[in-house]
Amino acid sequence: MKKKVFALVLTLILVLGFTAGCGQNKAEKSTANEAKEKKAIRIGYQASSSLTILAKAKGFFEEEFGKDGTEVNYSLFLAGPPMVEALSGDRLDIANLGPLPAISARANGIDVKAVGRAYSDDLYYGLLIRPDSSISSVKDLKGKKIAVQVGSGAHLFLMLLLQQNGLNNSDVNVVNLPTSDQKTALTSENVDAVATWQPFVATIELAKAGKVLANSENVIKTVGVYLARNEFGQKDPGLIERFLKVHQKAADYLRDHPDEATAIIANESKIPVEAVVKSIKTIDWGLQITDDDIETLSQAKDYLKDTNVLKKDFDINQLIDKKYLNNIGIK
Repeated sequence: MKKKVFALVLTLILVLGFTAGCGQNKAEKSTANEAKEKKAIRIGYQASSSLTILAKAKGFFEEEFGKDGTEVNYSLFLAGPPMVEALSGDRLDIANLGPLPAISARANGIDVKAVGRAYSDDLYYGLLIRPDSSISSVKDLKGKKIAVQVGSGAHLFLMLLLQQNGLNNSDVNVVNLPTSDQKTALTSENVDAVATWQPFVATIELAKAGKVLANSENVIKTVGVYLARNEFGQKDPGLIERFLKVHQKAADYLRDHPDEATAIIANESKIPVEAVVKSIKTIDWGLQITDDDIETLSQAKDYLKDTNVLKKDFDINQLIDKKYLNNIGIK
């Protein structure tokens, strides 16, 4: 009898142990799968990325992506070229860039798509000289030193401006400087002029460190884009769609609460609020990439190819992907 009881108890222990083990294995596999499937979006931005900065500060990204536990990571950059490197190296999923970095990325074979318009502005770029400079026209820049972030949209603006005034790139001495160093370089007379973008144009002006000799009006219509890794979008298009929705929300908030929004942008970007207000006056924040925008990007691409800045040509439509905007009803 004792042997039968012992055998029964032993059998129960083995059965329960096996069942518990199976349950534990299932739990471990479930946890591993959840960790594996955890979503994330890596967002790149600059001090000039007003809508991204506003959305980040107001918690709009966390509010949207927190609905399904998607992790949001931010990376701050000084300009577009290092953003392109991060996109290419799978260290970034989406970011807003000017026309030259976006076009160059595609021309260099990086699988990226312009999924929305970040901004459009005829006065976005400016070429500034010192207030006491003897330079009175763009033609006077021949032989002068001009600071610009090489590879940026401001660089494209500078090249087009020189061409428009009968000068070649070789007629000036281009000094590759990030926006953070340009005002100091101008005031210390290390350069004769700087070519940059908003809000840095307004910042230099309001600080009386420089005055605008020429802006991008009648030189180049500025179109910034949200550039995303194509693989990222194909894997989960909903993340890009939600990213665009957040920026639409930020644009609406800027429109409806201009004073609060500009104060937030100024505080987060460390740019004087007066410069932020001045710099965004003429910006169109509409997300849709229009036919005119595509034509502008195409003309910029053709110019860059003709001047050998781009070594490889491509159809500009290979860069554009409107399906994300269409899916969220932005026509």
